[in-house]
Parts: sequence; C-alpha cells; structure tokens
Amino acid sequence: MASSFDDYLTTITQDGFVEKVVDAVLGSNVAAVRILTKQKKWMGDQLKIPFKYQKSTTGGSFALTDTFDTSKINTRKKMSFDPKFVYQGVTLMGPEVSVNSLSKTQIINLVKTEMESAQQDMCDSLGTQVYGFGGGNDIMGLQGIVDDGTFLTTYGEQTRATYTMLNSNVTTVAGPLTIALMAAAHTAAKMGSQKPTIGITTESIWNDYEELITPTISANYNIMGASKVTRDETKRPGEALGPGQVGFDALMYRGMPVVADEKCNSGEFYFLNEDYLDFYGLPAEWYNAISLTSSTIEGGYYEQNVTKTFGFSWSGWKEPTNQYARTGQILLMGNLVGRNPKTSSKLESLT
Repeated sequence: MASSFDDYLTTITQDGFVEKVVDAVLGSNVAAVRILTKQKKWMGDQLKIPFKYQKSTTGGSFALTDTFDTSKINTRKKMSFDPKFVYQGVTLMGPEVSVNSLSKTQIINLVKTEMESAQQDMCDSLGTQVYGFGGGNDIMGLQGIVDDGTFLTTYGEQTRATYTMLNSNVTTVAGPLTIALMAAAHTAAKMGSQKPTIGITTESIWNDYEELITPTISANYNIMGASKVTRDETKRPGEALGPGQVGFDALMYRGMPVVADEKCNSGEFYFLNEDYLDFYGLPAEWYNAISLTSSTIEGGYYEQNVTKTFGFSWSGWKEPTNQYARTGQILLMGNLVGRNPKTSSKLESLT
C-alpha cells in the first residue's frame, strides 16, 4: 500500500515500527506447557517404573493348629521407557545480523527474535506430539497413555491385555457431551482419594460444556467470582461476574478445572490426574539449559515469560567454514510418562 504522503515528507521522515513482533500463528498449548513446566530428571538408559499387578494370596483366617502359607508371591512388574529426542534449528545469515545490529536503525533485535520464535515453534510442535501416541521418534503422548489398547497394545513394554491395570477407561460416545458422560468418566478415573486434577478438551466441546451448565451456575459465580487457570495452577480471583456479564475463562467440575486446548484432537475430552503424569527430562551434557521467555513477540500463548525451566538446551552457535552464517539447535531430550494410566480417562468421538 502506497503512503498517503509524497516525497516532500517521506524523504526526511523515518518509518515507524512497533517494537514487538505480533504472533498471528501459534494458538493455545495448555497440556504441553503444564507438563513441561513440571519436569523430573531422567535416570538410566531406560526409565523403569515398578507397578503392582496382583494381590498376594498368602493370608487369610486360620484355626489354632493351622500352618501359615509361606509361599513367595511376586506382585510386581516394571514398565520401561526410552528417551526421545526433539530439536529445533536456528540459522542466521551474517550480513543480515550485521545490518540489524546498527544501533541507529535497529527496532527489534534479530538474534533474540529468532531465538524466541524458534523456542515457541518447538513448544507448539511438542504440543501436537503430546496428543499423539509416541509413534516413530515422537515423545509419548496422551493417546498412548490414556488408552485401552486402541493405539498401543503394549505400554512401557508390557502387554495391556495381560496387565489390564495399565488400561485407561476410554468411552467412545459418537454423540453430544452430557453431564452423565462426564460423571462416568470422572468416576472411572478415581482410585481411593486419587481423582483427576484437570479436564482438557477442544474449544468446541468446552463451549458445549459451558452452555450445558451456565443456567445452573451463574448465580454462584456472581457471588464467588469466576475461576481462572494459569499455566500450572488454578486461581479464583475475588472479582465476580456482574449483571450482564457472561462467559468464563475456566469452568469447574467436581472441583476440577475444565479448560480448552487448541491442540486437543477433535472430539476428545481428557480427565487427567497430573500427579501421575510427568515429563522426565534428560540434560544435554555438552549444552547449556535455557528457559522459554518472550520479550520481542506479543499476542500469542507465550507472551508472558515462563520463569520455570522447560528443560530445553541450546547447542551454541556453530559457524560453517564456507559461509558467513551461524546455526544452532535447541534440544529437548527425555519422554512423557504416565506412571498410572488407570488414574486418567477419556471421552472420544464427541460431536
């Protein structure tokens, strides 16, 4: 589009630039961000998770002269997981960095912008893998963890048909969301005092849930205030919805926040117990750890800085011998592990 002004003005007036890049591509990434901000450290060539698969039979009532059963009964097996490796490349051309570095003309730092953009692109790609089943070189995802053998007949190198306690409750609905379906899925994932800590679904299904319960909860929220979910916790601010105000950032179900994630696969509604869902990160021995921050990009899901480390590592800049350029890689090593798939459940094929 041509300027409204002619050379009389434009030859002596500098163009104006906003000092941040607007992210118009990346959407929400709730599950991946919550999981990656609470990493545990990887151990060994494989991560071994012991689990109890049967009850001991050496016990019971006895009479005065009865002898005890002293058989040795094994009640445990172990799951084994391999680390996976993910990278994101960053390449800069020397002449472009040189021009951008001129103090009188630089608006936004090129190096910093490209680094932050690459980190965010990597997180976005990881968000897609988090909803997969660990196929190929991908990290393990929720389709593989919260599964009944549909996507993975073996989990942690154990056969789900044999060790059924490694199955999650998965309900194929082929219809609309109802409160009764949510109740059944939530109950199926409960074990004693353990219960799902968050519900994650698509934006469309989240809207359906809001529509289902809005008539019954508007009065309560007017008194207590609307819940909000941050990257790693749920908060309830003091300000309530006033007259004429509708809609919510997060809805609750049985004390569990329900949030929408653009990465969630169509028709799915997860009831996750995050206490048994962890990303185990493997530190890169030769590289330096970096955190995900954003100071040059605005408008996206990563606009607010995340102070907790994501376990990413940076290779440092590498210079080719025949080109004025630099390149490097951001790495993430490790894997997502659900230690107890039975404590999570899923509704699928919701319409």
